[in-house]
Amino acid sequence: MYYTFRDKTLVLLLAGGDKSTQDADIAEARVLIAGLSDTDKEK
Repeated sequence: MYYTFRDKTLVLLLAGGDKSTQDADIAEARVLIAGLSDTDKEK
């Protein structure tokens, strides 16, 4: 599980794996975070 903040909102990313895939999981989490936009807050 990864997380980020958008303004004052905590956004949980329910993605991940185990230690053997950690580097790829972090990269995927960064892509997911980058894909968030301000309009996502309204959903």
